[in-house]
Amino acid sequence: MNHLLVGCGVPFAAAVVVYVCRRFRASMGLLVATPVLMFLCATWAVVPDLPRIVGWDSMDARMASANNPWIDVFFWHYTINQHESYSPWFNVGFVFMLACLFFAAWRELRLAEGKK
Repeated sequence: MNHLLVGCGVPFAAAVVVYVCRRFRASMGLLVATPVLMFLCATWAVVPDLPRIVGWDSMDARMASANNPWIDVFFWHYTINQHESYSPWFNVGFVFMLACLFFAAWRELRLAEGKK
C-alpha cells in the first residue's frame, strides 16, 4: 500500500500547491487531471510488482528486481522495499487524499451554482 500512497502522493502534493496558489480555487482541468495523474503515478509505482501480481512469479525475476536499486525510478520502489512495513495509516492517507479531491470538486460545484 505504501507504493500506491507514494505514487499518488506526488501529483496530489503538486495539485495541493496549485490549489493553494490559486487561492483555494480549482479549475476543471485541475479537477480532472489530478485523479488521472494520481492513477498513472500509482500504476507506475507498482510496475515492478506487476509480474508477481499476474502470476509470473519466478524466483529469479523477483530476486533480480528486488535487489536492483535501478527500480527506484518507479517512485523509490527499491528503497521502500528495503524499509517496508505495514501500517493502517497508509490506508488512512490514501482515503484522506481522495476525500480532499472530492471536497475540492464539491466546493467548486457549490461556488459555481451559487453564482447563477
